[in-house]
Amino acid sequence: MILKLLEKLGRKKTVFDRGPSHPEYSKAKPWLNRYYLLFRHRPKWFPFNIIIHEMLDDDHGEGVHNHLCPYITIIIRDGYWETTRKGKFWRKPGYIGFRSANHFHRVDLKPETKPMTIFVPGPFGLRKGPRSEYGIDFKTKKN
Repeated sequence: MILKLLEKLGRKKTVFDRGPSHPEYSKAKPWLNRYYLLFRHRPKWFPFNIIIHEMLDDDHGEGVHNHLCPYITIIIRDGYWETTRKGKFWRKPGYIGFRSANHFHRVDLKPETKPMTIFVPGPFGLRKGPRSEYGIDFKTKKN
């Protein structure tokens, strides 16, 4: 019910698995639905936001990603597999993860599920290094 209300209020955004600058953008498909509980466009000076993510598909490609800022994720529905440099872990509902902006990971879903999380991104400007790396070898890469 709250998600339908947020959608009617213009606080839903469907994120695709690749952006318009990607060479195969014509093959883009929905990756997650993002519902903004606090700011639709957070000011850079504000230290956090509160977002609901409804995941529709695995992270795209073979690589891992990090985020623009440190964040907290709280799984509220279904769960997912998270691969980090320490291995692959099942993250069930109720899991709370605290991550730095430099934490590389990837998320894979169980078939026929749409995990949902409360995502709380923190302050901008704390990430060091590149945004994403594809084909990363966690044995040689530190994060």
